[in-house]
Amino acid sequence: MSMISDATGKILTQYLVTDLGGITRGRGVWARAEEAPKHSVGWVPANQMITPFDTIASPNPWGSQGDRRLYTDPSTKVDVSLSDGRRARFYLCDVGELDGRPWDVCARTFLKRGLQALEAQGLLIRAAFEQEFWLTMRGSDGLPSPGFSLARFMAHEPFGTDVMTVLEGAGLEPEMLLPEFAPEQFELTLKPALGLTAADRAVTSRELVRLAASAAQRSASFSPVRVAGGMGSGVHIHFSLWTLKGDPVTYDEAAPAGLSPIAASFAGGLVRHMQSLCALTAPSIISYERLQPHRWSSAYTCMGDRNREATLRICPIVTSSKTPANEQFNLEWRASDATANPYLALGALVWAGLDGILDGVPAPPLVNEDPSALSASSRAAQGVARLPISLKSAISHLRANTKARAWMSDSLFDAYTTIKDCEIALLEGLPSEEVIRRYGQIY
Repeated sequence: MSMISDATGKILTQYLVTDLGGITRGRGVWARAEEAPKHSVGWVPANQMITPFDTIASPNPWGSQGDRRLYTDPSTKVDVSLSDGRRARFYLCDVGELDGRPWDVCARTFLKRGLQALEAQGLLIRAAFEQEFWLTMRGSDGLPSPGFSLARFMAHEPFGTDVMTVLEGAGLEPEMLLPEFAPEQFELTLKPALGLTAADRAVTSRELVRLAASAAQRSASFSPVRVAGGMGSGVHIHFSLWTLKGDPVTYDEAAPAGLSPIAASFAGGLVRHMQSLCALTAPSIISYERLQPHRWSSAYTCMGDRNREATLRICPIVTSSKTPANEQFNLEWRASDATANPYLALGALVWAGLDGILDGVPAPPLVNEDPSALSASSRAAQGVARLPISLKSAISHLRANTKARAWMSDSLFDAYTTIKDCEIALLEGLPSEEVIRRYGQIY
């Protein structure tokens, strides 16, 4: 990343944006360390058409013409030292027009618009991205150790301590780092935050985990799967609703499963749009290797009370905790992974939930068993359908959903779906092992 030059006292500071494929890109500015951040730096519209595999999707509506700016959000500043002596210094940005107006093809702007619409209903959303990743020691075929074990954690020390220190130094409020069930798999959790901050933290934490792993002679990948038919790594998006005054409104002790009327309608909107939402929350070809029955990853359009096979899970209340139940209570969206842009993923959930609130959608039925174990007639009676089984199917659901299309500007919708069409075409016909390998190198 960056080092201060002894001769000039200057440092290279990165100004970053996460593109529609979930890749964080940007530009470095050479300036004195004590200088205020740049107000903006140059950007190119066609950059929004770059696929995850570094091809420019076609048709590219901007061609070689035009200019945009990356507008700095000073509150996102990261300036931390890594264990190998490197210094990571960067800011997150919005993509905007030259005159400062927001650009409607910016994913961060898409989330901001959703949050503003939710706020107009008197609500805020607090969220946390619970992220799983694969950690591999360089030059090793893997360190065999049991899932959830102290042995695995200690085998990688001081990586764990180093990465939590870096995350803490960046102001991300890390909570837990744990060895997960699959070999070489870990899970990271951060403290919940208001919507935009939560998505910013998801972006920043992924970059810092990769950097900390590199500093420790390891590699970290957030790819959804490593082996065809194997366990997957997901991103579970936890969220709860609050008033503008800061009062929690997701919980109602007297309601079924504790879900308040407003939260029930929000959940109803999510279930209504689940098949389309997958195009934005599980947006890679190999996302659908993970979204399979019996994987605890979700495979059906349903909500369940503490059911890890449900796409939308009502999380438990720890009754022994001193934290009040209404502040603990939250829901978890499980059909997501780190190939998704966090701003698009959370923004889509906000827009879908808001649609449920505005339409007064009733609470979805509680499916508290494995949906695949139900008969077809029982699933149909409860409105439970299979999630898309491929990215192509998910994009088709999104294209057919007029309400979901309306959440996005025409330019954003066309750019996103074109990129995904090209991503599918690029990998079509390749063996699944090769497709998985290519995603693993990128994410």
